[in-house]
Amino acid sequence: MKSLSHAYLVVAVWMAASCLAFGQRSIRSIERLYYRGDYQTLAKDNPNPDNLSPKALLCYASSYYHLGEADRAFALYERAFSQMKLSEADHPFLTEYGRLNLERENASLAMECFNLALSQVKYPDSLSLLSLYLAYAKQLKEARDAQSEGFRWVAYNLKDINTPEPEYSLFIHKGRLYFITRRDPRRGYDPADQLPHEALYWTEPGSKEAKPIGFFSKKHEGIAGFLRDTLIVYRSSRRRGDFYIAYPRGDGWSQPLYWKNFPNSRRGCEDAICEDPKTGDIIFSSDRKGTKGGEDLWITRRLPDGKFSKPENLSSLNTPYNEDAPFVFGDTLFFVHDGPSSMGGYDIFYSIRQPGGGWGPPKRLPRPFNSPAHDSYVFLTHPDSIYLSSNRMGGQGKMDLYLIVREILPPPPPPPPTPEVYTFSGKAYDVRTRQPVPVVVVLKPQSGTEPLTLKSDKDGSFSDKKPDAGEYLLYAYADGYAQYVQPITIPKAGNAVQDIPMISNEELKRIRLPRIHFNFDRYDLRTEAPPALDSVVRILEAYPTLIIEVAGHTDSIGTREYNQRLSERRANTAQGYLRERGIAPQRLRVKGYGEDQPMVPNDTPYHRFLNRRVEFNPVIGRPEEME
Repeated sequence: MKSLSHAYLVVAVWMAASCLAFGQRSIRSIERLYYRGDYQTLAKDNPNPDNLSPKALLCYASSYYHLGEADRAFALYERAFSQMKLSEADHPFLTEYGRLNLERENASLAMECFNLALSQVKYPDSLSLLSLYLAYAKQLKEARDAQSEGFRWVAYNLKDINTPEPEYSLFIHKGRLYFITRRDPRRGYDPADQLPHEALYWTEPGSKEAKPIGFFSKKHEGIAGFLRDTLIVYRSSRRRGDFYIAYPRGDGWSQPLYWKNFPNSRRGCEDAICEDPKTGDIIFSSDRKGTKGGEDLWITRRLPDGKFSKPENLSSLNTPYNEDAPFVFGDTLFFVHDGPSSMGGYDIFYSIRQPGGGWGPPKRLPRPFNSPAHDSYVFLTHPDSIYLSSNRMGGQGKMDLYLIVREILPPPPPPPPTPEVYTFSGKAYDVRTRQPVPVVVVLKPQSGTEPLTLKSDKDGSFSDKKPDAGEYLLYAYADGYAQYVQPITIPKAGNAVQDIPMISNEELKRIRLPRIHFNFDRYDLRTEAPPALDSVVRILEAYPTLIIEVAGHTDSIGTREYNQRLSERRANTAQGYLRERGIAPQRLRVKGYGEDQPMVPNDTPYHRFLNRRVEFNPVIGRPEEME
């Protein structure tokens, strides 16, 4: 008997070694790792689906699901259920497969999965969760896109910021973008979801480089909001989070201090905060004692002594589910909610301020603001462009930052042509002498179709068949004159007439455009730069058709390739400032010259400082392609 047992042991060891040699775990090993929650180990296997049984496929698919790898999880679930019936799977797998189908907007298959899972479960928590998911699927079936006339809402992924890891909770303060990310493994991993701890990052508009602030190491830290110029940071660990405050210091922020005056809860967690700009009320989310559900919205007021009133539950908006991420814009309070009226996890809702005080009944935002996935953290400075966070399909990572903008739709097709032919005509002249100026005119449709190019007579007059009605950019070019741009509208009926006042090179000599300088190897604005840029804004407002070149330069330290990129970043920084103050993008030609055009020799530190600059030059004459 002893020799027989030894033989069985040898066979078992040989089989295990064979499995490892071929890179394939046994089903027993897979299930053991899966049921003890070791999803990371299974994910590192990178299994070949062709060599896996349906049972193993389910374990690997669920592991990827728990780690937020939705696409890989869905592919393996699809493979598993191509070899087995839905009814043969246990309810956890059915629930996850249903959620993945819900996020892919297959509401019917999601409902089938949830109903099959519902028939297997007995515990109240599981019954409640599956009933909620069925409600999501029903809401998805009934969901409609935003109805509009003449425009549409379009969602753009902020690809320069997002990574394969989660990014969310974006705020903009004084031109900088602040957000939370979980991209840095050096911060350590949260044992609950096996992702890196939350970290607070910032970046400049247009930059592809995001930088960590790093107040707290190896703990969750994130942006909760801004109260004017005060940065509210939350720090959490072990399911408890509090608000901390940081103040501007130089180009950054002071080390956050625990917000003693704010009524942080002793055992709960405070996540997000905002200020009502009309009343000064502070609205925040918390799961403190007295909540109706997981997290609720609470309101408090700053008292004369700097402390705060006792927080009150916004009971008219809160439910037994979660309410989080408040943000007030004008008379609208945005927040997120994950109850049965959502169509898949957290959805964004809004409530309108009532004349007698308080907030009206909440309503869910339509598509594309919401999706069957999690949608949260609204931020906006203008009603036509709204930032939010979402893990919807088509993103770059497990949670991404999006910008949703209101885009004007192309005008409807023109009516059938009439026998009468309408014209587009005008005359170009010197703005000071009123003498005619021969010009080349380019009428560029903003809809993206082919431009119309005209050449005037010697007396500056031009005429041609009127193009289709719509919005256009009118450009005019002449030797010795500033390039001209003007947005115009071509009407549907009648002739279109547009005269063009041209600014001569002599007239431009009256204008003194400043330049700005930069610190070594930097492209952020120095303290003295904004006043100089504001003077550029005033000049461009005084000459509303003028086009300028925003030219970036560097000193000679560093490689040519690096200096070229640095000069472009400096030019983009200046352009971003001008655009934020209302200067149209078509009036700004951004170009980096690297180290090729020094203002003075690069022979002293001061001379190199002078060469690290951005200059603003009126664009004169015709483009090279028209010469």
